Formats: sequence, C-alpha cells, structure tokens
Amino acid sequence: MGKFNNIRSKLADDLEIPNNAMTDNFDLRMHGNKKVIIENHLGISNYENDEVGIKTVENNILIKGSKFKIEEINSYKVIIKGNIDEILFLKKE
Repeated sequence: MGKFNNIRSKLADDLEIPNNAMTDNFDLRMHGNKKVIIENHLGISNYENDEVGIKTVENNILIKGSKFKIEEINSYKVIIKGNIDEILFLKKE
C-alpha cells in the first residue's frame, strides 16, 4: 500500500469512519458459504457457473464453487450468491 493510502487510512481511523471509504482497500464479507459481498471493487473479470473473478486496486479476487449468481452489482458493491468453496486473493503484478 502506498504512503498516500496510509495517510488516508489514519485519517479514516481518526474520523471514526470505515477505512475503505477513504482508501483503495476493498471490504469483503461472507454470509456462511452461500453469499459474499465485496465493496470498493473495480468490476468483474470473469463470470462462470463455478468461478467468479472480481478486480480491486491491489488484488484480483477469485471465488470458486458452484451455482453462482450475481444478486446485485453497482459501481461500489457486488453481491455473489452460490455455493462458495474457496476464495483466492491474487496479487496484481
């Protein structure tokens, strides 16, 4: 993470607001192994029945499983439902 993001992260902590609101960090939340919510994403890189790729600033997130369906997507948040077996974080080069 760059120096600018560290400053924004500290400012977010001082203002007691969510860190990803001021930085390029993504927020990932899971509801069991049936739903994943990713905020602060840059789009979908691939979408298959058994694999979904999500782009973020520093990582690509690869979700593996089955019966995937995009429940909601907008410029800030994506919600994926299905049977989640594995989530991989792939560093961008």
